[in-house]
Amino acid sequence: MSEKYGKLQQQFLCCYPVNKMAWSTVKLPLSWEEQQELMAATCGHPLNRRYPVRRSYLEAFLKQLMHLLKDQEDVHDDVYSNLCVRMGEGPGSGTSYAYKHYLMGPGAHITLRESNSFVSEGTTGLCTWEAALALADYVLQHPDLVRGKNVVELGAGAGLLGILLKLPALELKVGQVLLTDGSEPCVQLMRENIALNFNDKELAQEQEQEEEQQEVEKPQAEQLDWDSVSEFPWKCHAETDLLLAADVIYDDSQFDALLGALDYFYTRRGGQLETLLASTVRNVDTLHKFMAQLGIHGYKVTPCANVSACASHFCRDHTAAVQIISIRR
Repeated sequence: MSEKYGKLQQQFLCCYPVNKMAWSTVKLPLSWEEQQELMAATCGHPLNRRYPVRRSYLEAFLKQLMHLLKDQEDVHDDVYSNLCVRMGEGPGSGTSYAYKHYLMGPGAHITLRESNSFVSEGTTGLCTWEAALALADYVLQHPDLVRGKNVVELGAGAGLLGILLKLPALELKVGQVLLTDGSEPCVQLMRENIALNFNDKELAQEQEQEEEQQEVEKPQAEQLDWDSVSEFPWKCHAETDLLLAADVIYDDSQFDALLGALDYFYTRRGGQLETLLASTVRNVDTLHKFMAQLGIHGYKVTPCANVSACASHFCRDHTAAVQIISIRR
């Protein structure tokens, strides 16, 4: 990561809102070389060249940069050439999907192919939501919660959390990870993202460097309908120790199905099981209704403290209230 433009680089690659980016870190005027360095750290980053961010986002970023440089006599050719570049070449050329890259430190990054639309193919799960980033932060700050655990994620969407759990560079030492979603397009997208982040050749090289020649196990992704959770072939998977879910209770019409699924898991595992549930606070009444239902079903709910903005591993909107709870029985 470029030290001088590290924050802008991190924000650009994950498509953080342009108007909220760390433009104050850019000390004007920028020399020709500094402009070139800034462009290389963002638009010219190898990840973006291979898997480009959304075209509309790239344009908004470059226009903001040009506005910043409006009082300078010389603007680097790279700025103009990137603004005019044809994004139709290479991966992500279609208009419905593009890429985001989450940089989390030296050697640790996640690349996700996501939908450009909030609702696509009948689901909202084809992109990463704020609650998933908040829960990922919480897990990274409390690695003991996942160490040695077999994890199932409900409503896993684009697959960020599960990929993070098994990323070799993070060394979280998690057991088996199963990502599930009721939407077939989401499951297909998760499988594509797993393949993107667990390149067999790269994993083989990392494995050779390990003293213990242990196989790097990828997350698995399967379709799971909460209404028919008991029909899923659980015997093919390890016993579940930890359930994760982010942004799955925004619609109260799904409460009965979700609670039924939880009851099934807890009946199988009892006190051995914990659920971490993260929810963006959009409608307080909806959240309260679900909490009340948890109580009726005999669950004990414990609030979890969010990770502060300064300690966050992700560029995310910390003004969006996210509630994380631990559920036990």
